[in-house]
Amino acid sequence: MAFFKKIKTEENDINNTFFKTKKRNDDKKLRHSALNVFDSIYRFHLSIYNNELFNFMKIKDCYALTLANAISNKLSSENVAADKDNSLPEFFYNEIAESLTCENDDKELCIINLKQTANIMKSGRIILFKDNIPYISENFQNRESLYCRLLEAFWNETEWSEIFPSSPKDASKLYEKRYVFAELLLGFYTEVSVEDISNDFFEMTDIAEKNNYFMISFLDFYLITWLNYFGIVDYTDKKNKGIIYISLKDYGRDIIKRMV
Repeated sequence: MAFFKKIKTEENDINNTFFKTKKRNDDKKLRHSALNVFDSIYRFHLSIYNNELFNFMKIKDCYALTLANAISNKLSSENVAADKDNSLPEFFYNEIAESLTCENDDKELCIINLKQTANIMKSGRIILFKDNIPYISENFQNRESLYCRLLEAFWNETEWSEIFPSSPKDASKLYEKRYVFAELLLGFYTEVSVEDISNDFFEMTDIAEKNNYFMISFLDFYLITWLNYFGIVDYTDKKNKGIIYISLKDYGRDIIKRMV
């Protein structure tokens, strides 16, 4: 095992911390009041999280912002109607992908990434709807606030089973253990192969057996790739018989610390 570290549990999150001190009460009014207080506390902590994250450091350009800005610009400059379930039309993604990709780029992958980004933006209420017409919230017009809201929505509010569709069941398991992976990343100070960190993660969580190459690819193609899109994880140039290596530099480490 390349690395082992005591994992921080989620027992002390806002939800458990708030409700564990409450006595059971069947009065609907009291329960409704408690939920209102919890909602206020959650929003307060969320605002602290967002402000702290983008005030302490200069947010770098990253592919997640490129995708989100492309979607925002398209929605702001054109009249786009969504379906009844607020799904954006295929031509919307195709046209953006055409503008983002060069001749040798993978357009289909770009479309997948755009759809994932739109889902994240909807989960984070960056994209709002009125009578099936999408528009961008005015609260996320600058790069820093957009980045932080996008990251928060991806990490805590988006159904990974929807944006990682090749195996929804595995995506849900990965979401449940995402803090384990984040803490695991913090333990590496040099480059590490995707295979090694995946096997360590599997051993710590029992999500999969060691050397399960479908799950290694799944972890790389979805979670690690998106951490790379957010500028948190870097793919390195180190090559060894086709093995892929990643690293966590100071910039990404600072962000991860605020996520866990």
